[in-house]
Amino acid sequence: MTEFKQLDIHWIDLEPAKGAETKKLRPCVIVQGDLVNIQSRTLIVAPLLPNHKPWPFAVNLEPTQVNGLDKNRHINLKQLRAVDVSRIGKKQGKLESQYIHPQKCPEI
Repeated sequence: MTEFKQLDIHWIDLEPAKGAETKKLRPCVIVQGDLVNIQSRTLIVAPLLPNHKPWPFAVNLEPTQVNGLDKNRHINLKQLRAVDVSRIGKKQGKLESQYIHPQKCPEI
């Protein structure tokens, strides 16, 4: 089985889609943690859509050699999706740490 890593960007076939779901073959970032990825046949991913957006649920990305993107894109966090590993294609790159903003866990 291929090893999938959190923050890797892969091309993923999102068809068939229904209604307002993101469609087509698109680059997506794996958001599911590595510990789960080891044994899982499904991964949670977020699609990367063209252009930058001012939305609070969008993370705007610039193309770099590390992420392998071809143009400005945004991660649409409103469209998180679980996909079977059979939908996952070629690795495009890896999301850089500058786009990750860890939140402090509130004390209980």
